[in-house]
Amino acid sequence: MTDTTSENAVTDLFELINGHSVLFAYNAQTRMSELAYGIISSFLETTGVSMSLILFTEQGQELWKNLRWNKDWNAGLRSTCDHFAKFSAGGITCTDMTELLMDIESEIKTRQLLFLEDLAFLRWRHNKIPFMRFLDILSSRVREKKGTTVCTIALNILDTEIEKLLFSVFDIVLFITEDAIQLGPKKSKDDIQYSLKDSKLVLRSAVSTDMKKIKEIFSLSIEEKEELDKIVHEHIEDFKRS
Repeated sequence: MTDTTSENAVTDLFELINGHSVLFAYNAQTRMSELAYGIISSFLETTGVSMSLILFTEQGQELWKNLRWNKDWNAGLRSTCDHFAKFSAGGITCTDMTELLMDIESEIKTRQLLFLEDLAFLRWRHNKIPFMRFLDILSSRVREKKGTTVCTIALNILDTEIEKLLFSVFDIVLFITEDAIQLGPKKSKDDIQYSLKDSKLVLRSAVSTDMKKIKEIFSLSIEEKEELDKIVHEHIEDFKRS
C-alpha cells in the first residue's frame, strides 16, 4: 500500500523510530492524519509487529475510523493490526489516569507499536502535568518491552514552557512540514522528503545517507535512558511546584 522511491528512506526512518517514544510535531500546512496513517501502515507492514491504538476523545475516534476504512488506506492496517483498543480520557482525574495506565500496561506486548491520538485536546486541559506524567510512564513501559510509541501534536498550540516539557517526555521529536520529516526545527541535508499522492505515501532518501550518526544521537544505553527518565520526572515535579 506504500509506494516508495527508495527502500533506504523507509529503512532509515523505521530504524530511527523503532524502540523509541516518538513525537511528530507538525506545522499548519501538514496533512498529519494522512501522513501518520501512511507511516504507521508502512511500519506495520515492514516490521510485522502488532499495534495498539489509544484514543482519548470522540473526535479522535471518528477521525481514525474514517481514515481506517477509507478504501485507499485500509489495506495495511486491516491485515496487520491484531489489536485495536479505545480508552476514553476526557476530563479524567489523576486517579483515573493511574487506573488507565494500569489498564493499558496489561495490554502492552513485546515489540508492539503503540499509537496515541493527536494531543490537540491538551490545549483544553487546565492541569496538563498529570497527563505529561502519564505519557512519561507509559512510554517508559512500552520501551521496556522494546516497543515503539508514536504520537502527534501541532506546533504552537501550547505555551512555550508546556511544549518544552512535552518534548522532553519523548526520546525523539521529529518536525514535520508539508514535504519533509525533519530531525530538528530547521531544515537540513538529513531530512527525509515525503509526498502524499493519490492517498499513497512516497518517501525519498535524505541527501545525506550517513544516518548512523543520527541514530547514535537518539540511541541511549539502559543507564542513560534511566538517567533521562529521572531528569524528566524532576522537571515535571519542578514545574508542578512553580
